[in-house]
Amino acid sequence: MLQGCDASILLSHKGSERRAKVSKTLRGFRIIDEIKAEVEKKCPKTVSCADILTAAARDATVVAGGPFWEVPFGRKDGKISSAREANRLVPQGHENVTTLIQIFRDHGLNILDLVVLSGAHTIGRSSCDAINHRLHNFNGTRKADPSLDTKYLNSLKKKCAASSHVYVDLDATTPRIFDTAYYTNLGRNMGLLSTDQLLNSDARTGPFVSVLASQPLVFSSQFAASMVKLGNIGVLARPNEGEIRFKCSSVNRAY
Repeated sequence: MLQGCDASILLSHKGSERRAKVSKTLRGFRIIDEIKAEVEKKCPKTVSCADILTAAARDATVVAGGPFWEVPFGRKDGKISSAREANRLVPQGHENVTTLIQIFRDHGLNILDLVVLSGAHTIGRSSCDAINHRLHNFNGTRKADPSLDTKYLNSLKKKCAASSHVYVDLDATTPRIFDTAYYTNLGRNMGLLSTDQLLNSDARTGPFVSVLASQPLVFSSQFAASMVKLGNIGVLARPNEGEIRFKCSSVNRAY
């Protein structure tokens, strides 16, 4: 969430973060709305959308085979959500490693956090639009990205031939299981996004990729630790900050 852990991504209005180009692969908004409606029946005006979203992310990770971590509650929901800011600040898959490191440092996260949290790409999807430059005209060469495994490249070209709006798995081998295949794939030149593959070749991040690929328990424990750090970014918890939304898709003043 661009503003921090304040459920800004859930707001749905013209120009909101949810409407941004970088958010178009996100799903599950209806499920969050359904959870919120049930919680409101039992505990009205008590549990924020930010807390629900954070807990749901943790529980979904566990269901997919990932680690459990304690989620501190008490967040408030924010009132600001900007598609323009999201498109400007959220990594879009073509940044270099130096830029990624700086983005993470700006939020109090280090290089290890960058590599570990990138491992969330062991599940999820991206659009062909985000990778077409790697398939056909990499850096203006009119050729494919030479760092892509040939067999994987041909597979992606077939999947993306019909439309740039087709979705492809971020993890080509075990896309529905939370495991270390993401890192193994990087070692085989099968990182879907440029930002993924560069983590393997860069001297600052490559050693972490190698360790996480070969040591699943290290990945699980560190992922949990990094998610706790991520979950503490921009938390609104003071009485005069934010609100507890009645409905996750809109601020309370809309009612």
